[in-house]
Amino acid sequence: MAVRSVEDGASDLGVAGEGEWQLLRRQFELATDPWLGWIFCPAPSPIAVLRERTAFMLQYRAKRLLRIAPSSPEGLRELMPQLFESLPQADCVWVEVIAVDGPLADDEVGPWAAAWDWLMLRLNERRDALRRRLKGGLVFAVHPSWKPRVRDAAPDFWSVRSLVLELAGDKGGRLDPPTAPVSTSRLYDDAKYVRPVDAALAAVDQLAATSSPNPQSLARLHMNAAHALMAADRATEAAEQAEQALTRLQDQGGRLRAQALMVAAYVKREDSDVGAALHHLREAVLLWRTMLEESGEMPQTLRDLSDALLGMYELHASAGDPLAAKAVCKEALAIERRLVEMTGEAPRRLATVLNAMGELHESAGDMAAAKAAFEESLALCRRLLTTTGETPQGLRDLHVPLQKIGQLHESEGDVAAAKAIYEESLALCRRTVEMTGGTLDLRDLAISLDSIGDIRRSAGDLAAAKAAYDESLALWQQLAKTGETPEGLRSVSISLERMGTLQGAVGDMAAARAAHEECLAIRRRLLETTGETPQGLRDVSVSLNKVGDVYISAGDTTAGRAAYEESLAIARRLLSTAGEAPVSLRDLSVSLERMGHVLGSTGDTEEARAAQEESLALRRRLLDMTGETPQSLHDLSISLDNLGDIHHSAGETAEADSAYKEALAVRQRFDALFG
Repeated sequence: MAVRSVEDGASDLGVAGEGEWQLLRRQFELATDPWLGWIFCPAPSPIAVLRERTAFMLQYRAKRLLRIAPSSPEGLRELMPQLFESLPQADCVWVEVIAVDGPLADDEVGPWAAAWDWLMLRLNERRDALRRRLKGGLVFAVHPSWKPRVRDAAPDFWSVRSLVLELAGDKGGRLDPPTAPVSTSRLYDDAKYVRPVDAALAAVDQLAATSSPNPQSLARLHMNAAHALMAADRATEAAEQAEQALTRLQDQGGRLRAQALMVAAYVKREDSDVGAALHHLREAVLLWRTMLEESGEMPQTLRDLSDALLGMYELHASAGDPLAAKAVCKEALAIERRLVEMTGEAPRRLATVLNAMGELHESAGDMAAAKAAFEESLALCRRLLTTTGETPQGLRDLHVPLQKIGQLHESEGDVAAAKAIYEESLALCRRTVEMTGGTLDLRDLAISLDSIGDIRRSAGDLAAAKAAYDESLALWQQLAKTGETPEGLRSVSISLERMGTLQGAVGDMAAARAAHEECLAIRRRLLETTGETPQGLRDVSVSLNKVGDVYISAGDTTAGRAAYEESLAIARRLLSTAGEAPVSLRDLSVSLERMGHVLGSTGDTEEARAAQEESLALRRRLLDMTGETPQSLHDLSISLDNLGDIHHSAGETAEADSAYKEALAVRQRFDALFG
């Protein structure tokens, strides 16, 4: 393992420094196990540059960096409990200790040195426990004078290092890290210190004021300022800095402009400007492709292109454009396959993209292709777990395709296979929680409990289903209290929906009504705060149908009809905007079926007939799209029975008999295929 040295400016890493950054970046991208890295530098500025870039890189992949910077020797001595608590919570824990003791007598040990020796001794003693709790990377960014003390006090801990960088700073002497209030940002969570935005902006102004400033250096400073502003939740100013970076590079192509476009896309995405974010990403993709054509298939350029394509995939998917999402995801998948073939690297990224592709196939109704993608991902994750041993990350990776395959088995009516998969997934999640206690692992456990509850409910074991739902709901509520995010609130709403459905099944209509009404209230609130996204609208539509069911069962037809009408209006709107996706077609068919029932009960026979006929037509269309799945056949038989009932009540005996006979044939086909 080489130890490299870099001359570094205040904010611009320079040519050699950019190479060093690539080493750090590559470590994060290729690491398949928890790892330890060291950065030795006497000044905070180069470390800040590396940290900001790392935070941005992780954030773009929906990962998290936690920075810890003890501001006193006493704080350094108190680091162990904080470190052990933080390790399972972040994908990178970044510890900065730049301070050193002032002039001392020859035999005197200063307070910083004493605290450092104490910490290293403790870490050496507890290195195995630390590694078990470590989720991703642990990076120590420290003053070079501490390096001999690390090797002397913690030789075993030092021996497991994966990366060492040595950067020369621009100043000497004592460099105490500044302090500021605790803050959480979108880029990274900082336990002691947030990089001052003023310093980042001042660096831009200082270089811009010089005669003939280097546009590339100035562009990098604009990007750094954009990072710092996003960390301070100043999105508008961050967007201005990102655009300034692009302006400085407007007559240039190449890697730096592509990186600036990625920064600008991230800022625009965070500001909910999907169109501008996609525009920047498309240009970045063109630049990465040009570099590949000019320089050949360089692994890093392929990774950068894949990152840009996956960014586009996320934006298209969130905007409800599955065809565009599938196109870019398919290209990213081919790149990831090529990277594994070229480099022999661990296929973790490949497995992740396979999961994304599987979800796209699933949403399009191509269950065979979805299953193939998830099964390939599962095989890769099992292989990685065998190779690396039972690590928390390996267990987490395995959980995702297991859940997806279980859902497919469930949709196919193979309850036994689904139950076996879900039980394996649940056992993995409990094991991971025991190892880490991390928030993300509690979330995975809650998801597994929901799945187990669903399959137990399908099998008729309602008591066991309720036990799983109770534990899951408690976990979702616990997680929501740690930070009321839209994702956390939505998870609580889904758990409440499950609980309400179960309570209705056991006849506790008061509890069912309370759960469904609370679920609907959360979803309306989310729609107000996050905007009318396809997912948010669908969630409200589903909840309105559930609430309508409860009102109808209580005899309140007026309230039930109002809920169904609102749900139907949303379902029609979603179908018109999202196109004929299977989920949109089925949602509309369900709303029409419910409207048909309530209209029939109030004597609106012709309107009821029209609703049930439209629902039947949609379900025939779904059968053509998805093939003979348990759900498509079941839904079709129900619609045929509903229409038969309407014909029968209208005295249309021949039409009623025809509908009933077809419904019976569909049910017989279901039994023949699925038992």
